[in-house]
Amino acid sequence: LCATIERSVKPNIALLRHRGVRDIAQLFSKVPRLLNFNPERVKEFLLRAEQLGVPPTSGLFKYAVYVVVCISKEKVAVKLEFLKRTLGCSKSEVSTAVSKMPVILGLSEKILLRKIEFLVNEAAMEPWTIVEKPVLLTYSLEKRLVPRHYVMKILQEKGLLNSNMSLSSLGYTGEETFKSKFIDCHMDSVPGLADAYAAA
Repeated sequence: LCATIERSVKPNIALLRHRGVRDIAQLFSKVPRLLNFNPERVKEFLLRAEQLGVPPTSGLFKYAVYVVVCISKEKVAVKLEFLKRTLGCSKSEVSTAVSKMPVILGLSEKILLRKIEFLVNEAAMEPWTIVEKPVLLTYSLEKRLVPRHYVMKILQEKGLLNSNMSLSSLGYTGEETFKSKFIDCHMDSVPGLADAYAAA
């Protein structure tokens, strides 16, 4: 309600339509202050979001815009270099990962490092897998990655889960589905698994 209709709202909406943004309402709900910005500034943000490899027609574009509005160009460059160094991959590979999941740029280096170290050292995951599936870096370490890895190891040790099953596969599964497929159906063969999962 503080936005100026003629000077900012209408020009910004026209700009977003011209750039091919699919869902303008969703973008504004994610980044409401974008409505108040000078159209030239909005144009700069849109360009930076596209430079992350996310096209305006993508459903992820609102997240890319959110990232560039909240994080300076210099900090984005630092975060990209951090990911490149930590994952031991090329600049283009990091760019591909970011284009799939731009919100990882909004995570602190400390949080990213903890997750990467866990996935590589504890879950024995190759760095390239993380690059291919950057959504793993958005999952909570305490609430999802660690407990699910714990359950996976128990089931594999008891021969109840394929040894080739990886945490990257279990990570995608919704909570209810995960409990149904990997905990509830093993209640008899692994007593206390549900409690152990909750505790982990």
